[in-house]
Amino acid sequence: METDGRPPPPIAADPPFDPDGPLRYDAFISYSWTDAKAHATAVNEALRSLARPAEQIRALEVFLDRSAMRVSPELWREVAGHLDASRHLVLLLSPAATERSSWVSLEVQRWLATKGAGELTLVLVAGSAVWDAARHDFDHGAKDNAVPPALWGALGARPRIIDLTGFRTEAELDLSHPPFRARCLELAAAVHGEEPAVLEALEHHERASEQRRQARTRSVSRFTTAALVLTVLVAVGGAVYSGIKLEQTGASERAARERQVRAEADRLAARATGSAAPDLRLLLAAQAAHVSATAEALHVLRESVADDVEAYLHPGTQPVRDVALSANGTRVATVSGDGEVGAWDTGAHRRLFGPLRLDAYAVEWSDDGTLLIVASRDGTLRFLRDSGETVGQPAQGRAAPGGFIALSGDASRYALAPPEGPVTVWDRTGGTPVATVPRPEGRMQLVFASPDALVVGSSLVALPGGRSSPVPPTTGPPCSQLVQDVYGPHAYDAGYGRFVFGEEHDLFLQEHPRAFGGLEEAPEFRCAYRAKRLKLTLAGRAIAVDVASTGLAAAGTSTGLVVLARSARAAPPDGTPATGLIEAACAKAGRSLTQEEWRAALPDRAYTPVCRSVP
Repeated sequence: METDGRPPPPIAADPPFDPDGPLRYDAFISYSWTDAKAHATAVNEALRSLARPAEQIRALEVFLDRSAMRVSPELWREVAGHLDASRHLVLLLSPAATERSSWVSLEVQRWLATKGAGELTLVLVAGSAVWDAARHDFDHGAKDNAVPPALWGALGARPRIIDLTGFRTEAELDLSHPPFRARCLELAAAVHGEEPAVLEALEHHERASEQRRQARTRSVSRFTTAALVLTVLVAVGGAVYSGIKLEQTGASERAARERQVRAEADRLAARATGSAAPDLRLLLAAQAAHVSATAEALHVLRESVADDVEAYLHPGTQPVRDVALSANGTRVATVSGDGEVGAWDTGAHRRLFGPLRLDAYAVEWSDDGTLLIVASRDGTLRFLRDSGETVGQPAQGRAAPGGFIALSGDASRYALAPPEGPVTVWDRTGGTPVATVPRPEGRMQLVFASPDALVVGSSLVALPGGRSSPVPPTTGPPCSQLVQDVYGPHAYDAGYGRFVFGEEHDLFLQEHPRAFGGLEEAPEFRCAYRAKRLKLTLAGRAIAVDVASTGLAAAGTSTGLVVLARSARAAPPDGTPATGLIEAACAKAGRSLTQEEWRAALPDRAYTPVCRSVP
């Protein structure tokens, strides 16, 4: 199990270390599956073959884990038992073995803590292992360091290191290759506790004995037909027995691989649950269910796609300073912290244009989403189509950062409110002022209720003429009356929150920015006769929020995401297959896992993200 840099303490693993326990293995090979698998296989074969007595199957009993299991408490207890039952540790040094959360790190820590460094042989298969004589330790900063941190400061004197870095191909990693055979004899001698010359002499003796035994076997084959038949029957029986054993071994290996895959899926699901970024949470949950549809992986994936979020849009890495939805909910525009403007189709979740460097601070749409007004910090106003094309010439106004802008639903008029001073209403076609309205005291809001009515602060101003009347109450029974008799299917903001009315006058939602902005939780929409909490998944706080008359909400966050959510959004029903849940997660996330995110979550797998239909 990969554990974010915090592996379980090796000494505390069950079973506890018993120095008087029986030894089942002459050697335990510790290696990284990532970059030392071929060398581990060749070393294992050499230790079993060199100086093998003619009457024995193998020269040494060697434990070699041939799976790529991730560390988990259950698997670690099993591996620790094999390690404790070994007499000698053969440690293959490679760059991948230096990861603190790897199997190699845990195995070296337990070996040194329980058995010391006496029965330890180092074999360099990749990278470098530089000994610093002045410090009596390895050089921790050496290029391509292959020495696990668990060995730093643990030896005190320069160890003997058998160098196998020059052998890479299958032909070179074979005992028929004399240089490789010589190095393996040196390694086998260390495990046997003999000098290499003694072991080589023993190897020659055993090979001669093997040849004599084969000669005797050939002479026996010349005996009677009955003896030959008997030999054949024995051989057939042995083959059947071997086949049974092979089948049993294959079943055991398949079961181990299945446990490994399921453990990997559950680990990814746990990582998804702990992720702060909501889009990454969706991607990890989808990948977990793709690896293995365990109960835990499916539970996390179902929870990730069941909230009211429709999609996560990715304008960039800068905080989203302003977000605007068209009244019909088909378009959303954003302003990033550095003033870039972009627009998206909310149905297809695709970018329409941008980012455009306009040094903007605020945007507003016409009701139908065909025209966007953009206010820049230098006081310039621009009108853009949903394709990003500029309409007409930029206009100069009195708007400035800290002020407000508004655009009427039919885009015929716009209003500007500087940080201080009166509000000016302009005719967009003629470029002439229509009315000037005094700035209200208290909280400032600026929204067109209709082309001839402007909400300024908490007052409704009729245009032109400047007559004003207070906005009706926003709680209690007048809610429905307000919808039916005054404003119809429009969205406006009157200082108390954002009110959105459906075409049938049956939808009323109120946004409380103070309850939403700055908190990592959902905004709350409520009226006296209806209350609804949107369940949103955010990373960071919401800086800007807007709601369309269709009930679609958009929240721009400090992490650069735009969250699109809809009240009463239909969640995937119970029983939805894993493939359906994965497709829903990919569509909502709006992107794939990056290669950096993949390496952090799945370092032992090739980069093949399940969300391939998105960038």
